[in-house]
Amino acid sequence: MDDLATLVRRLVAETLVVDAERVGPDTALMAELGAESIDFLDLVFRLEEELGVAIPFDRWSRYVANRFPAQPVEQRLTASVVKEFAETMLQEAAGSVPPRDTLDGARDST
Repeated sequence: MDDLATLVRRLVAETLVVDAERVGPDTALMAELGAESIDFLDLVFRLEEELGVAIPFDRWSRYVANRFPAQPVEQRLTASVVKEFAETMLQEAAGSVPPRDTLDGARDST
């Protein structure tokens, strides 16, 4: 498997049908690349397949809501956020952390 950052970059590019060069860690997937909620559903399915873990779509929704409480996400949903989510899903699947909705201390308060 690709390293996780490379994998996420590839999956985002495939999902949004853009060149991978346009997908950087801080690229705003909605604001800059036009991602919509249905694209994130597709992205979660692709992550499931590539990572070999079951990820209910509502898990992504809860993660985003807890990661960015009461904040607009258009500028905040980046490839880095997707990578953090994927890391969390892998850790939970391995049992190295209990299931949770966000990374401890990783909330964006801006």
